[in-house]
Amino acid sequence: MEKTLNMQDFMAAAESDKEHMLGKFLYFSLANLLVEKEALSKLCADMDIPYSGGARLSVADAFRSATGDIRERRPVTRLGETHIYLAYCRDNKRTANVLSRELVKETLNQQTNRYEKLANISYDKEDGIFRCDNLVVDDDIDVPDCCRRAEELFELYQRCANRKQIETICTNYLRSIDATKLSITGHMYFVPRTWAEKVEIFEDFVTLLSGLNKKGTPLTVNSFYIIDDAKQRDKMAEEFYLAVKKEIAEYQEKCDYFIKSGSNSPAVMDRWVLKVRALEERKRHYESVLRRELDGLDDEFSTLKFLAQELQIRANHIRLQRETGRADFLD
Repeated sequence: MEKTLNMQDFMAAAESDKEHMLGKFLYFSLANLLVEKEALSKLCADMDIPYSGGARLSVADAFRSATGDIRERRPVTRLGETHIYLAYCRDNKRTANVLSRELVKETLNQQTNRYEKLANISYDKEDGIFRCDNLVVDDDIDVPDCCRRAEELFELYQRCANRKQIETICTNYLRSIDATKLSITGHMYFVPRTWAEKVEIFEDFVTLLSGLNKKGTPLTVNSFYIIDDAKQRDKMAEEFYLAVKKEIAEYQEKCDYFIKSGSNSPAVMDRWVLKVRALEERKRHYESVLRRELDGLDDEFSTLKFLAQELQIRANHIRLQRETGRADFLD
């Protein structure tokens, strides 16, 4: 069970008290986010934030996301009686080459709801055509408009980065400034004072990102300084332990897997060795900021460093074998 963090426990410092601050408390939201990848790439380049666009969203995911966004609630009053109608897409039979869902109208009743099919929406992977068939004329739901919006969203999802992809960009950037995720729900982080200026860049990034959001939902970002005193250092040390303990467990699992599976990729092993070293460097950085020895995870770190050394030895051995084999071949 995760510990609940009380926001009132944090002591904020004024802007003029930067020399007395421990770091910054940062929070932001990325709900309902969809941004053109070209615009996102340019924004990242302009702000010197590493861009990881990821692979193009599959047509199946784009189709499901687009049709899933079609959802309307229509209260209609006639002759003094009010009925509530819902219009949305639900699954129906599909084949390997044809993605298909149906647009339905649900009438909410006190006992049993009534369902009516309004249209078939499909995408044929072979001919690349998005289709809307068997449209029903309905007095309460604009069926052609629903189908048109589904097609527009389908095209949009294929050329845009979604919330998950943008979250990766954000978390990678925050990791680069040694941010520690706090043990509370949402995107809330502690950033050491040495990276305070980078927090301002991140805030500008999220603010500009909000203007590019095709969903139209405003994004939220803010931060405040945390005063440097014994109480706050204790709290941040505890948060560091909670966050890093999870990372160590993840790194140990990955390193152990590569060792036991007999991985033959030096590049992959090198990457995880570097991640372990970065985690050690982050620990040293926090010890400097918090002015204490963070030795509560020494046993876990020792095990992790041993696994990383084993990976490094394996990677070097594989390289040596390949170089020796190449030399023998040339001879």
